[in-house]
Amino acid sequence: MKHRLQNIIKTIYFIQKSKSSEITEALIPYLRRLTRLMALPYCFLYQIDWHECNKAKIFVFKDLLYIFFVLKYYPDNYGRCRLWEKKKTEWKYYYGSIYDPYQRKALGKLIQRKEYEIIFENKYICYELCKAASIPLPVSYGIIEPFKDYHKKIKLIFDGRFGKSIIIKPLDGSGGEGIAVINSCNEHIIVNMNNKEIPLREFRVKKTSLVQEYIEQLPEIANFSSSTNTIRIVTLLTKKEDVIIIGAIMRFGVKNSYIDNTSKGGISVGINTNNGRLMKRAYSLKGKIYEKHPDSKIPFKGFRVPFWKDSVSLAYSIQKYFFYYKLICCDFALSSEGPILIEINAKHDNVGLEQKCGPILLNHRILTEFGNYGLLINEKTKKLRECV
Repeated sequence: MKHRLQNIIKTIYFIQKSKSSEITEALIPYLRRLTRLMALPYCFLYQIDWHECNKAKIFVFKDLLYIFFVLKYYPDNYGRCRLWEKKKTEWKYYYGSIYDPYQRKALGKLIQRKEYEIIFENKYICYELCKAASIPLPVSYGIIEPFKDYHKKIKLIFDGRFGKSIIIKPLDGSGGEGIAVINSCNEHIIVNMNNKEIPLREFRVKKTSLVQEYIEQLPEIANFSSSTNTIRIVTLLTKKEDVIIIGAIMRFGVKNSYIDNTSKGGISVGINTNNGRLMKRAYSLKGKIYEKHPDSKIPFKGFRVPFWKDSVSLAYSIQKYFFYYKLICCDFALSSEGPILIEINAKHDNVGLEQKCGPILLNHRILTEFGNYGLLINEKTKKLRECV
């Protein structure tokens, strides 16, 4: 009798615990939505470049409320995508940020499952998996750790070879944070970090980091800027196991920066995925427009991205290799031998993508496949799907 009572109590406990977990999981998107609702004034004041936006502020705030409550995402794309210039009827074609609560919940079910994120968030794990698949990669010199003699290891990498360059990236880094480029020239080893040059002895590693060769890019790419200018291709594996491109951009550093991240002052421009040519306009993080690179003055429109077909083919192969994570963002550098994978991102900046390439749901194939996966999160986009 006592044993049976214990089993009943255990059963009730686990049922209650399971139900509690389900309720908590169901409430999370709404709690996140509430947080973002409270952040709308911040979006209004700081995420719109008021030097660029000439629309009356009262109407802009009404626009933000419309996007939040009708289109159901946080309107941080209003400024970056310059929605005040677009017709309101076009806004429904924007998917918004994949970090927003409803999008995040929908993607987490089948497309970007949480348990697989570590594969891409840890650069060492991802590198080794890609190496096993014979994906073109930079040469790796292993990892360095803060509590070990990394200065000695860096010196051994150079081993008296002057003119050589390496790059150091935190294993869990993002947005260009913590990246350093180290050069050996005239018998000195110099570290370039945050656009400042320091001798190796003053360099401090704060996190466990991956050490790789610094890719020497094609001259026609280097002509734009001295940074490593990468192309980003976002792909989706459909339910029929076809791969489609969600969008593609090319990123450029500005001034003397060695990285091209827009969060670090870089600019980026959309790529016409049909022919591999750059579009007319590049954008800064907040939506400032450039038709020429601000330093080199080279126009973007019509520039043909070298090795475009090879880059697309490689992105397709990577997406199929990581079939269990169905929406992938790959960054490639272009060397004389073709595209080289620099990084795979578990989550891409979809607002930035739509800023350069336009609204992704305007593409009927993407709209259809998003609908097939249950990724459409407002009534207006669901109705669009029904009309296709």
